[in-house]
Amino acid sequence: MSKFSGRSLAGFSLLMVTLYFASMTSCIAPKKLIYFHDLPDTIDANKPVTITATKYTEPIIIPNDILAITVQTIAQNEGNAPISSNTVAMFNPLNGFLVDKNGFVELSLIGFVKLGGLTTTEARELIKQKAREYYKEPVVNCRIANFDVSLIGDVNAPGTYSYPAEKVSILDAIVSGRDLQLTGKRKNVLLIRTEGEQKKFVRFDLGSTEIFSSPYFYLRQRDIVYVEPNKYKIQSSDQTFLRNVGLFSSVLAVLSLALAFRSK
Repeated sequence: MSKFSGRSLAGFSLLMVTLYFASMTSCIAPKKLIYFHDLPDTIDANKPVTITATKYTEPIIIPNDILAITVQTIAQNEGNAPISSNTVAMFNPLNGFLVDKNGFVELSLIGFVKLGGLTTTEARELIKQKAREYYKEPVVNCRIANFDVSLIGDVNAPGTYSYPAEKVSILDAIVSGRDLQLTGKRKNVLLIRTEGEQKKFVRFDLGSTEIFSSPYFYLRQRDIVYVEPNKYKIQSSDQTFLRNVGLFSSVLAVLSLALAFRSK
């Protein structure tokens, strides 16, 4: 083997090791980190880009929901003049009404009322109608107290988040988790939703404005959002893979040194 060819082969081997590690630690393409990259870089303030967003619909009350319900009435004096507001039934989110498997809740004095399958607006009106039999001009508030969304995977703060309001979008969940990590797949975020005995799986591309027109843009109680890590993070967390990488690089280094000495 000639001196030139030996050194060339040694250099080629070292180059292969360098390129291999460079491919493992290479920076993620900037475009993959940008949200809504299909928007133009510059937008005239007088001519904003308009996107038709999906219409929000109220979530339906389902079994295992906990409802926070408040009923208020007007207290009156002997002349029937209203003098104060009197709360006759109030429940905080931790001690609210659990919707049973058949959609019923038991309310004080009113009894069992089927609220499953209704929106909270519809439930409020139904409770008000039934409360009129016992209370003077009742004012009813009703909301889902355990409107929880779980965020898992490659995010900065995974966990289960509770929202006081029912209008929660996929972006709200991402904000709650303090955004995705740089290694999270923004083009393939998975939504897992339970509907009765079925599971629905929906994919989102956070890099596209089409997300706003998705019928699943607004989340429902107990939805799960999963952010998949990219292949580099998966490989870096694989101990067997790392051990093989170390062995491979060691063999190439020894081979390169041997060829270098032989070519002298």
